[in-house]
Amino acid sequence: MEAKQINATIKWGKCGQDHYYGDTHRRCEIHTSEQLTNDDILDLVNEHSKLPKAEFDKGGLSMAQYFIGYYTIEKTDYGYFYHGIEPYDD
Repeated sequence: MEAKQINATIKWGKCGQDHYYGDTHRRCEIHTSEQLTNDDILDLVNEHSKLPKAEFDKGGLSMAQYFIGYYTIEKTDYGYFYHGIEPYDD
């Protein structure tokens, strides 16, 4: 199987908590003119373990699934915006 070559530039924004005892956020811009699938984007940001937000919001998750977190991907003028969220745990 041949690996897919993607021409993209990733610009990471804030990665971390927005406030004490807050969820961890990982935000990045993916600059590309290519049409990418969610799997392509998850490959680029190395976040395959997270669930899509819609699936996460349904509930009924195990503790492990809950604390792995979820992601959203938005189509933008420059390509895509990825936002991964991991719930706070202490």
